[in-house]
Amino acid sequence: MATSLIENKKTRLDYSEIALKIIYISEGNLPSQEANSIQVAKMAQAFAQKVEEFELVTLGDLWSFVRNYKFDFQNWYGLTREYKITQLPLLCKTTYPFPRKYRNKFRSQHFSRWAAFYAGMKSPDLVYTRSKQAAKIALKLGLNVLYEWHLPVEKGFFPKQITKHNFLGIVTISQQLASEYVTAGLPVDKVLVEHDGVNLEHFLPYQTKEEARQKLNLPLSTPIVVYAGHLYDFKGIPTIYQVAQLIPNCLFLLVGGWKEDIEQARQVCQRDGLVNVKIVGHIPQTQVPTYLYASDVLILPNSGNHIWSATTSPLKLFEYMATHRPIVASALPNITTVLQHKKNALLAKPDCPKSFKQAIEELLISPQIGKALAEQAFQDVQYYTWEHRAERILQFLTNKLQEADYVPQSKFYLQVLKTLASKTG
Repeated sequence: MATSLIENKKTRLDYSEIALKIIYISEGNLPSQEANSIQVAKMAQAFAQKVEEFELVTLGDLWSFVRNYKFDFQNWYGLTREYKITQLPLLCKTTYPFPRKYRNKFRSQHFSRWAAFYAGMKSPDLVYTRSKQAAKIALKLGLNVLYEWHLPVEKGFFPKQITKHNFLGIVTISQQLASEYVTAGLPVDKVLVEHDGVNLEHFLPYQTKEEARQKLNLPLSTPIVVYAGHLYDFKGIPTIYQVAQLIPNCLFLLVGGWKEDIEQARQVCQRDGLVNVKIVGHIPQTQVPTYLYASDVLILPNSGNHIWSATTSPLKLFEYMATHRPIVASALPNITTVLQHKKNALLAKPDCPKSFKQAIEELLISPQIGKALAEQAFQDVQYYTWEHRAERILQFLTNKLQEADYVPQSKFYLQVLKTLASKTG
């Protein structure tokens, strides 16, 4: 829908000047423990605060719809503000949160198809999604699409879809991925690099180490190193086990994980006699800050031996930065665009337990160093909030709409009335 909303193309509109209607199509995996579902829920909250109309679409079941059952998304994801979440009742009956392996190709395609058609009926100014299938269908329906993609180039999306006028671009989390997309044919002005982020309100009120430990019944005098996230090998969990063996006087807390991964971690600890490793398991997002505040050191040991190691943008990184606690992280390419050694963190060699041991002991021996690093990290993370990420994405979107002379749905009829009034005047 093109008209003369923008009289002067040299003038850049701020997104806040335009009342936008956005539908965010998830991959149909909310609510779940999957990290990408947390990212979607947090980004949706940020978008909802910035635009006129917003709706997040995910998968639901008919039984819950008939009973008017509403899952508590706010507590599960630690959301600080409510927004509209629509669960399409495409399943007969299920339980929430979704289990680890509930998704399959048929179910994902089925949801994506109906979600895209649902969006078409709502006539939004934009469909935002991380679902490749939903993006393809929405484009065929003539809807404007902004696609968020965190993986290397795959066959099936390039280059046909990127030539469509209503394909506004891709949002990704690393410059390396952006370069791959451009090499594959995506115009450089249609890619936006934005790291993941954090909701700072989620970490209020601030808790002292002593307060947090008393709440969790943890020892006050024992050095504690905390990891929060999934217990996958490529997240560096084997490195944590080895570091725990090297620093037996420290207590290591592992917070998070799927049920089967938690059980496997407990078996490893029992086998190797790791009495100083405590497997906390999965907890609601609302409880995560207390565990982070209870730490002396936060550890981010992502492995360098994985296909995604160079492009990862871990959610926990930004949560760590928000807690005023020192961080020891793997010196991986995309992580080092946020963390700088001895400036806002200590960086260790990936998959090298001795390197992590040295960094952790340095922080325990010299807490003043850790305090300075933590305070700088807290200052730096102000840029990486979900709200600021949403603002930058919306500005990118606004510029793309302007280039196409697009009138947002919410402004279109007002524009028509003004035009008619000028002609009759």
